[in-house]
Amino acid sequence: MKADEKQPKKDRLIFSTQSYPTFGGRGKVFDENNPPSTVVSSPYYWWFMFLRLNADYQATCKANGKGKFSSLYEDFGDIYKVTFKEWWINKAHLFSEPKKGYRMMVANSLDEIAPFNSNEVINLVVPLNWAQRSLKKSFTQLVLKRVEKGKRGVSVVESNATYRLGSRWSIEALSAAYKIYTLKEQLKDGKKVAWADIAILAELPYAKREKAILNKKTPMTVDIRATLTVLANRHYKRAKAFINASASASFPK
Repeated sequence: MKADEKQPKKDRLIFSTQSYPTFGGRGKVFDENNPPSTVVSSPYYWWFMFLRLNADYQATCKANGKGKFSSLYEDFGDIYKVTFKEWWINKAHLFSEPKKGYRMMVANSLDEIAPFNSNEVINLVVPLNWAQRSLKKSFTQLVLKRVEKGKRGVSVVESNATYRLGSRWSIEALSAAYKIYTLKEQLKDGKKVAWADIAILAELPYAKREKAILNKKTPMTVDIRATLTVLANRHYKRAKAFINASASASFPK
C-alpha cells in the first residue's frame, strides 16, 4: 500500500511486511519532528532516517547527485529537501513487490485460464444457479482457506523488491541505535559525556527501568552504569552498520 490510503485498491502496492508507514489519510498534517507511531513503527522510516546520517550520501546530495552514491541518488533523490511523508509517497514503489500478472476476473476464453497447479492463482468453476449463501460457504472452503488470514505481503526472505528489507530487523533496536548515535554526535564537540549518561539521555529501556526502581535520591550503582556503557556502545556500533546499509539495496543487513 502507498502512504495515501484513499487511493483505489487496484493501485495499492504490496510490501514484504505489514509494517509499512501510514499517515492517517488525506489532509492530515505530518509533523516530521513528531511523526505518528504508524510511521516510526515502520523499518522504511528508519531506512530514510539512517540514510540522512550517511555522510557520503549527504555529500552526493549537496553535489546534486554527483559522487559516491550517484546511482542511489537517481532513485532516492535529495532526502534533505523533503519530509519523510513526501519522500515515501513518491518512492514507495521502489520498496514494493513487482506486480503479478493476475487479477480476479471472469475468464471468457482458454487464453485467459491461469496455469494449473500454480501457487499464485487458481481456476474456479462457479455455479450461478446456487444461492449466495452456498456460494460464500464454498468460496471460503475452496479459496479463502488457501490464503493466510490477514496476509497483505510476502516473506521478507522471498522479497523481489528493488530495495528490500533484511531478513531480521527490530524497531526497538533501530530506534535505540538512532538515538544513541545522534546524541553522541551532538555531544562530540562539547563537554565529554559518559556513555552511561548518553544511555540515560536516550532513555534506553534498561535505563528507564533501573531509574524507576531506584529512589530518586539514590544514584545508579557502578554495575548499572557499566551495563549502560556496554549497551550504549553496542547501539552506537549498530548505528554505524545501519548507516552503511541504508545506502545499499538491503536494509538492515
